[in-house]
Amino acid sequence: MTALGKAGSSPDWLYRLASALAIIEGLIVAALGLFLVLNSFFSEVEEPSAWIAEIAFASLGAVGLIVAGIGLKRRKNWGRAPVVIANLIALPVTYYLWTSDEKLVAVLLGMIALPALVSALFAIPQR
Repeated sequence: MTALGKAGSSPDWLYRLASALAIIEGLIVAALGLFLVLNSFFSEVEEPSAWIAEIAFASLGAVGLIVAGIGLKRRKNWGRAPVVIANLIALPVTYYLWTSDEKLVAVLLGMIALPALVSALFAIPQR
């Protein structure tokens, strides 16, 4: 055992960081899905099929990120791919928000997406 963790593997703190960030992202996506549901009660839904698809996508994304975060916490290699893919999607969204003068939202998203991506990429299990 080395100071960084088991020989040939990433340190424990890296797994904990990647796991925590993935779970936080999942909770944020779940909150956005809940917002969509609640918002539908207070405003008129013009495209019900698009609204249902957005809620389904948010629900599946939230569950996927939370499960992937739990997998990373348990050092399961399958937890890395969903976190990496989700954050590879989030970074262009961050750029779009930045160029659309939504600087605060862009900074907040970037502050979680970039470290989540990097930590998931480097959380490599022992072989």
